[in-house]
Amino acid sequence: MDDILKNDKGWRFQLGLLRGASPVIDLIGSVVLFGIFWVYLRSSLALPPPLNDIDIGAGGFPRLLALATLVAIVAMAISAIYRLLDRVPVSWVSVRRPVSVALTTGLLILQSVYFEQLGALPCVLLFGLLTMLACGERRVLHLIGVPIALAAFIYVVFVLALHVNLP
Repeated sequence: MDDILKNDKGWRFQLGLLRGASPVIDLIGSVVLFGIFWVYLRSSLALPPPLNDIDIGAGGFPRLLALATLVAIVAMAISAIYRLLDRVPVSWVSVRRPVSVALTTGLLILQSVYFEQLGALPCVLLFGLLTMLACGERRVLHLIGVPIALAAFIYVVFVLALHVNLP
């Protein structure tokens, strides 16, 4: 561990390091994720109901996923609040390269926005490359090979094996 982290017990934000109390970071993450999955749940409720009683319908799985995730997020928030109120000293978390983490998160959101416009395979190729660059990968063979392998895997599984028409 770095000497900076050994001697520093407080909050810190630098270009290459974000350090904070674990329960507080968990609570902030819970609030953000709760908002995202609340929107996801509301969107899933707009999907059509099942055609028969046995089927879960187009919205059944997304609704189930949203509800299960919201329950897990609430449990994480309750745990974080409990750890904040506990007398035991909190643990500290250090996130290396927070700018890269934020940039990668933004790229994943952009990928979901442009998925239908660009098409599945071009989107996976482009955003796979950009995500790897944002995460610090600089080896040319990896930058070329991994997105191609990922796109090929998706093509084989979804198009050839499952006969799914990708956008």
